[in-house]
Amino acid sequence: MFKDDRPYYQHHADAGTDRAEGATLPDAVKVLPARGHVAGQAQFGRACPGGGVVIETTQLGSSSAHHIAPRLSSRLAGTRLCASRLLSREEQHALEDVVSPLKSVDAGTDLVREGERADSLFIVSKGWACRYTTTQEGGRQLPALLVPGDIGNLDSLLFDRLDYGLRTLTRAMVVVLPRDRALALAAQHPGIARLFTWLALVENAILGKWALSLGRRSAKERLAHLLCELSVRLDAEDGDQSSFAFPLTQEQIADALGLTSVHVNRTMQQLRSEGLIAVANRTMTLPEVARLRQIGGFDPRYLHIDTPAEPELA
Repeated sequence: MFKDDRPYYQHHADAGTDRAEGATLPDAVKVLPARGHVAGQAQFGRACPGGGVVIETTQLGSSSAHHIAPRLSSRLAGTRLCASRLLSREEQHALEDVVSPLKSVDAGTDLVREGERADSLFIVSKGWACRYTTTQEGGRQLPALLVPGDIGNLDSLLFDRLDYGLRTLTRAMVVVLPRDRALALAAQHPGIARLFTWLALVENAILGKWALSLGRRSAKERLAHLLCELSVRLDAEDGDQSSFAFPLTQEQIADALGLTSVHVNRTMQQLRSEGLIAVANRTMTLPEVARLRQIGGFDPRYLHIDTPAEPELA
């Protein structure tokens, strides 16, 4: 089913080490201007506090030093671990110190297979991925679509084996956070523990809305709701319009919505004829977001876009 018999983490078991231990990187740095967000690139549209530059990896000799200027965040830039107000600057730096360098992953790569052990968290920095489950007959369902900034397998914090697989849908940049490091940081830093808990609760809220779509919404309502959700998660809305990168195939949409590809095609044609969507060059445009929300029964509050601030102790 996949291009390679071994999952991604087995190829990259030593992809990154803790900089605090003096490790050098086998990758060179390419410095890019940091931006708050671009639709389809950074979820929820928050840049890391401190601004500055984003550092990505290319090729470099092991003798080269890895330098990050003060107040900059590179590996977690644009991710939900960086954007959260639950974390102090110290906690952000603590997370930054234990994640791997950014790694480029081809589309269709299985990061973790369904039912296999996973001892790390995979964080999607760029590109799209999904969680998938399969039936004995080979049918596939996508219980989650992962956009830039998402953690792919938060369950791995406490579960040795995943009940789903994790696969890239496009070429992606991925950061790896070892589970033992994540648990140690959560034990040491209350903000990190609260953030992991908050992210898990938000995932549960999203899953509940997806279950409602599968069980009670029509095909048109399912598709409308999904598009509205993606628009908000990608922070793509500008007034009553929205435009964002949309790399999904009709087969992938069908697997997410519990429909056939033919039914998805027919439903997209219907929404297009009503002037509610336009698709060109792998970009989705929603000319009338309010109408589409009404059709899908979409209320964005379940996404909890604004993370809570760190609670003040009396």
